[in-house]
Amino acid sequence: MVFCSFVLLVSCTSRDSGEFWGSYTADKTYSYDHKYYALQTVEDNMIVVTVYDSETNKKIDSFSPARSMDFWGICWEKDSYNIWTQSADIGDYCFEYKNGKWVRHDEYMTPPDYIISRYDEKYRDNHEMWSNIYISPTK
Repeated sequence: MVFCSFVLLVSCTSRDSGEFWGSYTADKTYSYDHKYYALQTVEDNMIVVTVYDSETNKKIDSFSPARSMDFWGICWEKDSYNIWTQSADIGDYCFEYKNGKWVRHDEYMTPPDYIISRYDEKYRDNHEMWSNIYISPTK
């Protein structure tokens, strides 16, 4: 577990600001209205996303979307509490907000147009477009 935590810490803290990450982040990030925030940790080689109430800091829910070594991050939708995850091996998944829980949508879904993949060459290779990319609030 110590090694896994070290891997996430190194991969997240050593991200080059000049490297393209798309809309996804490994940082603490807030829902569109700041009602919730999400933190990502590593447990037994898996990423665990834990969602908290912003006012009380009470844990609301948690889920494990992917292996830590393949994980790129999360992105909240800009008008709902749905959370998108991106992983190098399994791709994008939507964790839909239903009755106070985040549930993985098992059917393949395409992220909204404003959520940009780390692999989107149109953006990755065009630095001028980076400032136009939606990223969930981190403050």
